[in-house]
Amino acid sequence: MKRMLFLPVALVITVPSTALSEFQGHIDLGIRTTQFNSGESSAKFDEYRDMSDGLFGAAGLYYDTDSHYLDIEVENPGLTDQSLEIQGGKFGRYKATLYFDELTHRLSDGARSPALGIGSNYLLIPNANLPFTVPPRSAWTEFDYEIERQVYGGKVTVKAASPWYYRLSLEQQRHEGTMPWGLFNTSDFELPMPIDYTTNNLMAESGYQGEETSFVLTASFSDFDNDNDLFTTNNGNEIEEYSTAADNYSYNISGRLKQRLPMDSLLALKASYSRHVSETDFSKYLLIDSPTIDGTFDGDITYLRFNSAVTTRWSNAADSRLYYHFIDRSNDSDEITSIDGGRRTNHLYEYSKHQAGFDYNHRLNGANRLAAGYGFTYTDQNREDAETSRDHQIFAQWKNTSIDWVTTKLKLEYVNRSSDTGYSPETLEGDGLIHLYFTPFDYASKDQYRAELSFDFLVTDNIDLGARYGLEYRDYDTTRFGVQDDQRHEIYLDLGLRALGTMQLNTFAGYEYTTSDYASRRYNPGFALPTIPASATNFNWTQETSYDFFVVGGSLTIPVRHDLDVILNANYQVVDGNVDFARAAAAGDPLETVKEADDYYRTELGIKTHYQLDENWKFTLGYLFALSNLDEWKYENYTYNPGTGYLSGAGLDQDYEAHQVYLITSYRF
Repeated sequence: MKRMLFLPVALVITVPSTALSEFQGHIDLGIRTTQFNSGESSAKFDEYRDMSDGLFGAAGLYYDTDSHYLDIEVENPGLTDQSLEIQGGKFGRYKATLYFDELTHRLSDGARSPALGIGSNYLLIPNANLPFTVPPRSAWTEFDYEIERQVYGGKVTVKAASPWYYRLSLEQQRHEGTMPWGLFNTSDFELPMPIDYTTNNLMAESGYQGEETSFVLTASFSDFDNDNDLFTTNNGNEIEEYSTAADNYSYNISGRLKQRLPMDSLLALKASYSRHVSETDFSKYLLIDSPTIDGTFDGDITYLRFNSAVTTRWSNAADSRLYYHFIDRSNDSDEITSIDGGRRTNHLYEYSKHQAGFDYNHRLNGANRLAAGYGFTYTDQNREDAETSRDHQIFAQWKNTSIDWVTTKLKLEYVNRSSDTGYSPETLEGDGLIHLYFTPFDYASKDQYRAELSFDFLVTDNIDLGARYGLEYRDYDTTRFGVQDDQRHEIYLDLGLRALGTMQLNTFAGYEYTTSDYASRRYNPGFALPTIPASATNFNWTQETSYDFFVVGGSLTIPVRHDLDVILNANYQVVDGNVDFARAAAAGDPLETVKEADDYYRTELGIKTHYQLDENWKFTLGYLFALSNLDEWKYENYTYNPGTGYLSGAGLDQDYEAHQVYLITSYRF
């Protein structure tokens, strides 16, 4: 296999001679089979893992002498979630690491499309305006939406004359596959967009680690290449061209310093400069004229960051932290103004942010500890809807251990944000007046409250219990349209029980409730003002979204004999979402409540036995039951041709009921 090519290189780097000392390691070899009630597998079942039938396993080899070492770890060779890592070096002088990691993100299996050329960046599609050109669905091509990610890399660290060190790392990331992409205009098809990305990363670092002073200098470079940055569709009558992720590169230079100061204080400083540059070459397009003279669009964004903190230990009972952070984003990208269909100019977003604060911790006595702090953030940005904003944050925390077997923690936090708009007269002309009544929630003025109370009980040496309640509430009280408020409640319990010194039970349960209120307006040109009386085409409306989430699970370990354990596992979680809409009666009939908004339930039950034959051999036999069901209104009464276009079936295979049996043989040496 390709990753095994790393092994000879690592051996040359790390093994000084053929005089080997004792080797240690492990080999885990398993076999499994999975049966699905539907007869077909589901991408959701192994979305981020390879659970295919057949062999799987892992192995490790560890070698060291008084001066050198070599470690090799391999997992699931030959599967789509395989990995390999080799580490070696000379103690106190140098070390090297080589690695390979693969992971396939399965988005959806069994999708269908009438397009020809799936997987390429040029698709031939039927003409949606001529339905007779669209073949029957039975003749569509079946394929899977998935993205394979592979990472190759290595790093070397050399320690010269102590306390200096030098580090160099190289890495390449590859992403290949297809993902669903909705095309509108004349295409009217949900199509598989090809993914073919390559990212190369280089990092060099040098540092000094002394008792009083330490500092690090780092330089890095990253290059991103998209082999399919132009995506084209052809329906026989019209060609459409779409720009995808542009090729780009970035580099970063940073430095960190830590310096011990008098009064048992520590100063920490960090500064960095990064630049991100991209280029879109319009000469690749056949139908789109370049909006720039040189035929390219150049993106150019830089970040300047600075962080500082001083921590002081005033006594064994008190310590504090004073900090300041700064970030500045500059955008020197090309500015393009389009007059086709109305005047539009790309927004070159820039901002600067200052954060400063103070934290203080004090142990009142052996049983009580208090912490409190204040933080202020000022943001100045070229956004008309939130030109400047000021955040004030206050928190306090109390920890109590007055009772030997109970630890109590209470944390309270309050945030006040005040944002100012800076709309130009041109923006507010005509229907632009709606901007005076709408502010995006990310920088809207708000009051935010958080509270968390937790108890940890150590009832006996064999019983421990934890309980936690959290509350979060945000009030966007100055906003007419947009998010009005949202809140979250969380309750979690966990229990650990060890009976007779051998049997062990670990279980947990949790409940979360979230709700959010949103207000907006639907209007025709000339009717943007929210005070205009409601009609069938111009009205204000509100939306309330709520979710209930419940989870319970745990594991029970039962030692049957000194060499045989039985382990039971269970996990169940369910989400119930609802979206309620409201509008004036003059706007029409009441809108239907969405009762299946991301509703799902998931169950996993398992049993496995561990049989320890001797100090080297162990056998594991297990069974897993997994059930998942998604009730989502978007997939209710799903059809590939809903009347406004043609879908591909992306996301239909969310449900599964799986039964898996596996056997693992483990050998340690």
